[in-house]
Amino acid sequence: MRGQGRIFHPTWTDPATGKRKAAKTWRLDYSVNGKRHEESAHTTNKREALALLHQRLGARRGGTLTGNPDTLTLAQLRAGLLRHYTLEGNRSSNRAEDALDHLEEYFDKDCRARELTPERVSAYLESRIAAKAARATACYEVRILGAAFGVAVAQGQLATRPVFRLPRVENVRQGFFTEADLAALLLELPADVRPVVEFLHGTGWRLREALNLTWDAVEWEGHTVRLGAGDTKARAGRVFPFGAAPSLKGLLETQWAHRDGLFVFHRRGKRIKTFRDAWHRACLRAGLAGKHVHDLRRSAARDFRRAGVSETEIMALCGWKTASMFRRYDIITEGDLAAAAAKRFNGQVTSKSEAPAVTPS
Repeated sequence: MRGQGRIFHPTWTDPATGKRKAAKTWRLDYSVNGKRHEESAHTTNKREALALLHQRLGARRGGTLTGNPDTLTLAQLRAGLLRHYTLEGNRSSNRAEDALDHLEEYFDKDCRARELTPERVSAYLESRIAAKAARATACYEVRILGAAFGVAVAQGQLATRPVFRLPRVENVRQGFFTEADLAALLLELPADVRPVVEFLHGTGWRLREALNLTWDAVEWEGHTVRLGAGDTKARAGRVFPFGAAPSLKGLLETQWAHRDGLFVFHRRGKRIKTFRDAWHRACLRAGLAGKHVHDLRRSAARDFRRAGVSETEIMALCGWKTASMFRRYDIITEGDLAAAAAKRFNGQVTSKSEAPAVTPS
């Protein structure tokens, strides 16, 4: 009956083979406010798909279902997400745009949102991984697509969003710097980059936080460096006392003596935008190929923990918002495990349940 909608299996042309393929998951086709709307039923069961269609039609009659025509395209999804990122002040917009570029290259920017089915997105993941893209990178791109759908739903452009299932990704790096590694690296780095790296190793802060640091954040009387909520990734203010840290205090005093402009770390008076090339060259010459700047943050977490600083205090000093994220950085080495075993087996730690030895009479 006209106006009652339908369920169907969508088809598409596989770009790799040129053959037509049909999805197993059912899709719903109905009208909202006189305009066609399509969405995935997220099921291969016909009865479940029909039940969801009847639910949508009931919501439509009650005036609780919104949605625009199915002419919404990937380009429009992209524009909506980037507009949302701009309003929110999201700092990951550049990376999101790179992800969207890959999506548009595969699907085409004029691809309709209704055609971006879980089956087709799974094919996209397989294609990206086959093209030697990192698994974590491909999964991130699909998450960005999901975020774009989420914005469209929030803005009433779609009634619902598809659910994309992603493969499990083990992407936790395990690198860190020893004191010898750091000393070798500093010898190879340019003079204007060396202080930034020392600061990152001492504080465990993120690279952007260090490069954006200005002198008004340094309080000499209280010997603290203070960041506002808008200057941190976690959107929370942070204070790092440096008065009892001679190396860090000396570093800041040296930078102050050679200050030139607003930024604590600068290149001829201007903010250092990047030192990626200098970093890679220095790592190669120091025999540390494959090391990342972010490994300095992980090293700081390890060194703070070894010094007996509590987990809560390390999170406050370095800027971790959740304990689970902090534990991804808090690397326990074989040496740490050996020290722990030594405490147990050389008699330094005694269980409270152990009874004292009794000498027979």
